[in-house]
Amino acid sequence: MELRHLRYFVAVAEELHFGRAAQRLHIAQPGLSQQIKALERELAVELFTRNRRGVTLTDAGTALLPAAKDILARAAAAMELARHHGTGQAGRLTLSLTRSAPRGVVTELVDSFRAANPAVKVWVTSGFTARDEQRLRERAIDAAFLRMLNDPRDDLAGRTVGDEAIMAAVPSTDRLARKRRLSRADVTGRPLVWWPREHGPRMWDRMLDQVFGEGVRPPVAHWEPEEEHMLHAVAQGHGITFITEGKAATLHVAGVAIRRFADPVPTVPITLAWSRDNPNPALRRFLEHTSGH
Repeated sequence: MELRHLRYFVAVAEELHFGRAAQRLHIAQPGLSQQIKALERELAVELFTRNRRGVTLTDAGTALLPAAKDILARAAAAMELARHHGTGQAGRLTLSLTRSAPRGVVTELVDSFRAANPAVKVWVTSGFTARDEQRLRERAIDAAFLRMLNDPRDDLAGRTVGDEAIMAAVPSTDRLARKRRLSRADVTGRPLVWWPREHGPRMWDRMLDQVFGEGVRPPVAHWEPEEEHMLHAVAQGHGITFITEGKAATLHVAGVAIRRFADPVPTVPITLAWSRDNPNPALRRFLEHTSGH
């Protein structure tokens, strides 16, 4: 039994007229009659009673009609499901967000994609840049919002989707906390609390270049693994540090004052990265969705 036989049967059963059913199906009436007879021979039952007044369903035909409609509906749903997965309208997408990612542009892009593609299961994790580059190559994740690609070989692609201000974190008892905006000169020469370069070499360099000038590398007085620990070290008087605006909005540590820089404000980019040979259709759809940013 072929699906087209069921489609022909349903059309005749609903029209109860071979001529009207043939017009509805856009086929010749003799051909439709032959196909229905072929179906009846295969089932070894008559589906229609034919007479001069037209056709009526037999008991077998009446029993088959709802089942045939259900089969056709399921077949259509299966085809639609395959199309949705093939075009990225359904499926699974795994994203990683850098731990310093802001709530703003990244959250907006992920939320708007979810709203526009409800059949795509979006899984979100987090990590630092070097680890996410490895996970992109391993296909453990499909895309990552990170700061800057550390190792921009040809197998990974990336594009900037936004920029974010760098802000200074100083002890709340420090004289700098009394200033509304800081200059580069205000922070030059101060003990620096900082994080390991291997977590994100290009981001590490970019932040210091933006604050102190290209190639200027002040000595680090105190090392911490990530922003929250850095702020606690600032509160304890080990020095000052710098964090992104988005991270500053999520971290509040007693004894620490967050201050903006005067123009020109130092910034770091937000980059969307992915593996060029990742075949996931949901990834292609996500890249199209975010292409305007």
